[in-house]
Amino acid sequence: MNMVRKLTVSALLFAGTAFASFAADFQTIAQGLYDGTLQKTIDGGLSDFAEELGFSVPQAAVQQNVYAEAFIGTIFPSVPPHFSFGVNAGLTHLNTEGLASAADALGIDGVDTSYYFPVFNADIRIGGIVLPFDIGVSFMKLDVSSLDSMSADFTADFFTFAVDARYAILKDGVVSPALSIGVGYSINRGSFGAASDYADVAIDYDVQTLYAQLQLSKTLNIPVVKIGFTPFIGIRGVLSNYSNDWSWKLKGSGVEQVTDFLKSAGLSPVPATSGKGTASGHFGEFADIQPQIYGGLGFNLVVIQITASISADLRHIGGDTNLWSGAVSLRFKL
Repeated sequence: MNMVRKLTVSALLFAGTAFASFAADFQTIAQGLYDGTLQKTIDGGLSDFAEELGFSVPQAAVQQNVYAEAFIGTIFPSVPPHFSFGVNAGLTHLNTEGLASAADALGIDGVDTSYYFPVFNADIRIGGIVLPFDIGVSFMKLDVSSLDSMSADFTADFFTFAVDARYAILKDGVVSPALSIGVGYSINRGSFGAASDYADVAIDYDVQTLYAQLQLSKTLNIPVVKIGFTPFIGIRGVLSNYSNDWSWKLKGSGVEQVTDFLKSAGLSPVPATSGKGTASGHFGEFADIQPQIYGGLGFNLVVIQITASISADLRHIGGDTNLWSGAVSLRFKL
């Protein structure tokens, strides 16, 4: 029976003369909906992309509050007290093949298979009291629709709040480097979407991230001109907990054209013209850790520091995902 239906719909694709020239797209969509292949393509693509966000978003989040110094010093007792604040800008590579596949199946053109997740955030770091630790906080709220480089009607917005603490095992000395261990937590929420006049696809993500890190740095000063350089390198282990909801729908003329075609072909019942689902993951065991390596260089000029850094997820290097991040920071630092 299913084979008969497929052959019937296929024959009608070439027989329909009552539709405008652009109706071929709606006929293809109608055929796919009726035999179930379209739903599989859309659902599979959006589910894959929603899972991708489960480990790509944490990569962007943990790269937002990177300081060149493994330990900035205490705020008390210390003269001057040690603290810093500033802004960061960066990019994280994101594989959007799943989103592009789902959009293309619905006739939404112009969604690229690769996207660079923008990061613009503010942060502050305060040195510890007596004990050699420091605490950092970062925040980002960004709608990047106006920054979109895709040709599709594409939307994306991001919210992140993160906090971390580091404890110095070694302080930066005349010869010895600084070495610290740290832990951090972030809340990350946002959405991605693409639309046309007759169809929408959307993903709302909610990701929590835990991580531990080890960082090594060494500050090299030129006292006469008050210039210094701080090269650094570190490793992280990242765990994520996510619940990312995806949905798609035909709308307006899209629903009308598909419904009219199926009814005129005598095919019933008319299948649903929308769908939704959730991709989820939970803080797991050691095997679920995303290992990362990061590093960079800080340039210090009196009380100003410019830091450039890069990070790579060791489980997702190369291939289509190729998960990496880069960031540049400008901070006031004492």
